[in-house]
Amino acid sequence: MARRTKNESARDFRPGPIGWARRRVLPLLAKGSALLGIVLLGAWITGRVLTDEHHWSQYLYWLPPLGVVGGAWVLLVLSTIFAALSRRLGGLILRPVLLVLVIGCSLYLLLGVWHLQRVVTVSDAKAPDAIRVLHWNHGGKTIDTDAWGARIKEIDTDIVLIANPDWGEERQDLLEQFEYFAPDERVRWVNYSYRVHADPAHFRVEGHAVIASRFAMTRTGKVYFGDHERTQVMNHSSSGNGWVMFAQFDLDPERIDDEPMVVWFVDLPSNPMVWKAEEMRTVRRAIDSWDGSGWEMGRHVWERYEDPGAVFPTPDLVVGDFNTPRGSASLDLIAPGYRDAFEAAGHGRGRSFVIRDGSTAERAVFGLVDLHIDLTLVAPQHRVSRYRLLPTQNTDHSAQIADIVLGNE
Repeated sequence: MARRTKNESARDFRPGPIGWARRRVLPLLAKGSALLGIVLLGAWITGRVLTDEHHWSQYLYWLPPLGVVGGAWVLLVLSTIFAALSRRLGGLILRPVLLVLVIGCSLYLLLGVWHLQRVVTVSDAKAPDAIRVLHWNHGGKTIDTDAWGARIKEIDTDIVLIANPDWGEERQDLLEQFEYFAPDERVRWVNYSYRVHADPAHFRVEGHAVIASRFAMTRTGKVYFGDHERTQVMNHSSSGNGWVMFAQFDLDPERIDDEPMVVWFVDLPSNPMVWKAEEMRTVRRAIDSWDGSGWEMGRHVWERYEDPGAVFPTPDLVVGDFNTPRGSASLDLIAPGYRDAFEAAGHGRGRSFVIRDGSTAERAVFGLVDLHIDLTLVAPQHRVSRYRLLPTQNTDHSAQIADIVLGNE
């Protein structure tokens, strides 16, 4: 009987299902996993570079870094396992490319986005000459007001900005927590609805904005965009509406030649389908078209003023809920050249908005998402010595705390 050649044996060989999978399926899975990981990281890198310069790129910028980088590591491991079990090479060139990308992106995420090196390089103490500013989007949530007020007093806050607190007694209770800023035995009216045993120059209530400060305020102004009437009657999140308010603070009442500190207090609409750059242009137009009306502190009470030729004063800080993630290019349309306080002195994932009372699925998804939309933008002549987020009971928004050391113009 004639011996069979190798070619004849190979031609007549019929592998079983496992052998077929190892020859055909696993190499494709190894290659596909590596390719998918590269595409995923490529999309994330594109988003980090372009942010929201284009409508389509803003959604790439919003990709959750923990999910993307963590997912790329999983795909790399899967590709390696598939390749080890297969009888043919699959993804031999793609895997090293993915390995380099995922290591680089991991280092960038840890050191360039989360700034974890600052855990040991940034002091927790408040600098002696720093002004501590706290902003919190209350969102109409029910909280233990006394406990919250005691906590804020304990951390030695100088300026407190609260957006969207409930009307009525809860708002009154919030104001009373800060009477220690400028105590007075007499009952003084902040406006027609709210009163405190304190100097009213240190308190301001306008619509959905509440301000309490160690420093007296001299003047405020505000612009709205969206449905103004709806803004006035809503008692929690501003949703599809928005506003920007400025407040001038007299840091040294003994001096008459110093300039006031100016803070813009911001609460912008929440609509992920809108191109954020276009939305910021709308905000900028509203600021530039301010009619010059507002409130200024009189001898005893706040008084209305009309100054048609006035413009919004240049801010030292722009603080609030931007509903746009940290680092977005569109933020420059409101405050060009200003630096984000977290980028200057913060560390961690920077999750200022987290669903805390949603379904299990919602909480699981938000566990991967780093939504830092409550921001503090600082003028270039000033320095940020510390920045952190303070989770507040069962509310979705964390309070943000920034320590600012004022510089010279």
